[in-house]
Amino acid sequence: MRAFLTKKIYLEGHYYFVPNYEMKSIERKWSLITDPNSRLPLLAGVVLVTGTLAYFYGWFQAYPTTLGRSLAYWTWLACNEKNDFIHGRIIPLAFAMMCFFSWKKARHEESKPSMWGLAGLAIGIGLFLLSARTIQPRLALFGLPFLLLGGLMFLFGPKITRHFMFPAFFWYFAIPIPGIQQATAVLQVVVTKACFTAGIWMGMPLVNDGNTITAIGTNAWDFDIAEGCSGIRSMMALTMVAAIYANYTQKTILKKLFLFSCALPLALIGNFGRIFTILLLAHFGFKEFAAQTYHDWAGLLIFFPIALLGLFAIDSAINIGGHKKMYLVRRVTSSTRQDHENAGITQKSPGGLP
Repeated sequence: MRAFLTKKIYLEGHYYFVPNYEMKSIERKWSLITDPNSRLPLLAGVVLVTGTLAYFYGWFQAYPTTLGRSLAYWTWLACNEKNDFIHGRIIPLAFAMMCFFSWKKARHEESKPSMWGLAGLAIGIGLFLLSARTIQPRLALFGLPFLLLGGLMFLFGPKITRHFMFPAFFWYFAIPIPGIQQATAVLQVVVTKACFTAGIWMGMPLVNDGNTITAIGTNAWDFDIAEGCSGIRSMMALTMVAAIYANYTQKTILKKLFLFSCALPLALIGNFGRIFTILLLAHFGFKEFAAQTYHDWAGLLIFFPIALLGLFAIDSAINIGGHKKMYLVRRVTSSTRQDHENAGITQKSPGGLP
């Protein structure tokens, strides 16, 4: 009777009799770990990697001599309005949203872990250690994409990892660029000279002195093109928008790079339109309105419409007939499905279910 109710096991030199119902429970739990089709080891690896990243990048005080001692806090403080990098604070939210959309595509791919992921992990860990040793947090941020992609490659393989390449390298927009104020000064000069030249061509009585444009005559006024009017913040924001738009609308890498490279000239054109329309309003007698209300809203009314319409126009130019062909294919597919439904034909799935 005992043989039917218990099972004899050998452990550490002794034999034990374990009740069958307990033995089945033990075997079932052990199979969750040893079964190659089980997701438990994979989920454990994901939790371990995510927790390690959150600790070292979020809470570990690797930079004790900086104002923000952890990497996450340093990045948050470094992305501020003073250095024209406030947009860096929305990168984590954008990264999470893009990962969600990437996972919706990647979950149907084959999971085949690859040891090549260890190379990415080594690069990311090495740059983090080097950044802590030299107290240069930017090095750790530079290595973050390699760490993320290396972990995904090691756990899931290349087919799944490729869907997360763009979200991973999108973190580079959160790396504060040193010396960006010098670029601001250059952009100030460019937009000032462009607006002054365009005004002279249109017959406006203007005088240019440094970054100040002055109108002479009965309707005298003057505007100083300050650092905020250089367009550096709008240019950085448009660069991010162009990167996202190019990645999700273009199929080839060359088209993505070309559309992304158009962000800079479009930003300059949009900022020129914003500043020059202010000068036009002042020229026609609306100085107070141009300097206050219109100045505050010109970015939304002029800059972004010009820049975004420019992106759409370039997209249409490099994909002549492409979007129309996709629309026709989608329309033909939907029409065929409707015809089948009207005829009483239903397509069955491989499993035999309608």
